[in-house]
Amino acid sequence: MSSGSGKESLLASLDKLKAAVGNGDCEEVPAIMQQILAECPSIADGKSILEPIIKPFYDLMQLEQPPEGFMGAFSEDKKYAKLCEDFINLRAFLLSLANGDLSQKLQMKGYLAGVLKAFQANLKHMIWQTKMIAEGDFSRRVHFLGEFSTSFNSMVEQLNQARKKLQESEKRFRSLAVTDALSSLPNRRHFFQLAKAEFSRAKRYNTVLSIIMLDIDYFKAINDTYGHATGDMVIRVVAEQMRKAIRESDTPCRYGGEEFIVLLPQTELAEAEPVARRIKDYIQNQNVHFDGKEVQVTASLGVSCSGGAGRPDADTQGETLDDVLKRADKALYVAKESGRNRVVIADPEIG
Repeated sequence: MSSGSGKESLLASLDKLKAAVGNGDCEEVPAIMQQILAECPSIADGKSILEPIIKPFYDLMQLEQPPEGFMGAFSEDKKYAKLCEDFINLRAFLLSLANGDLSQKLQMKGYLAGVLKAFQANLKHMIWQTKMIAEGDFSRRVHFLGEFSTSFNSMVEQLNQARKKLQESEKRFRSLAVTDALSSLPNRRHFFQLAKAEFSRAKRYNTVLSIIMLDIDYFKAINDTYGHATGDMVIRVVAEQMRKAIRESDTPCRYGGEEFIVLLPQTELAEAEPVARRIKDYIQNQNVHFDGKEVQVTASLGVSCSGGAGRPDADTQGETLDDVLKRADKALYVAKESGRNRVVIADPEIG
């Protein structure tokens, strides 16, 4: 069938359809419509009458760049041109989403546009949630995008658990770094950190601090006689009794070997001395029982104070923490040389 005869046949069929509709012929109308649909694909040299309209949209979907003049002969039709414009806007919007640019606006309306805009809004919200998580807020969860949200929330929960474990490990390692493993008291390193800070504060505010140095009597003999396991038990018992005897504001530390030290902030010698005597008594009254053996434990203690307390003629301007420690150490030496199991004050004016 030629192009001209095909068009004439189509026009004749349309006239029949119009007449059948006007006459209300319910049986004739479907038959004529089937005839028209059968004739349409053969019009225009065997090509579908819809092909010039369909092809531009296939081009928009399949080609990276639409060909020039892709709208073809129908470009002058305003509704068709608007449809092509919406399709181009849709391409640009989807391309921006694919490239991670969520700032693009979709210049069209309708159900499909609403769905895509909602998807864009969900992605924006998820980016915000991710930023909050990156800043440490692991309470965020998402409840959209179905299975993706489930996977995302599972990932956040796993990250949160891993973060908590890391924090716990960090806290434990920090504690280990400043704690003596045997006595569970702060170690020598941590003592100096605390003591330097307290000494600087005392100088700045013109207050004082006291130091108690303690040495377990005859510790080498205990190790030699009862064994190192018993010696370790003695260390732990002494540490426990020190904790019981001191005040809440005081800090006991293991200084090294069988030596211990106590930092007493804002404490005069007159206040530090009874603390030292209480420590001595607690240790003396707590015998160590280990492996069926009873070990009598005593300790010698030396006490000193910063700020020239008890030494009215002393020049305290140039005093250092090391000066206070040396005085406590000398007092401890005197305590051991004068019979052990006693407290000696570094400044004789106090008593």
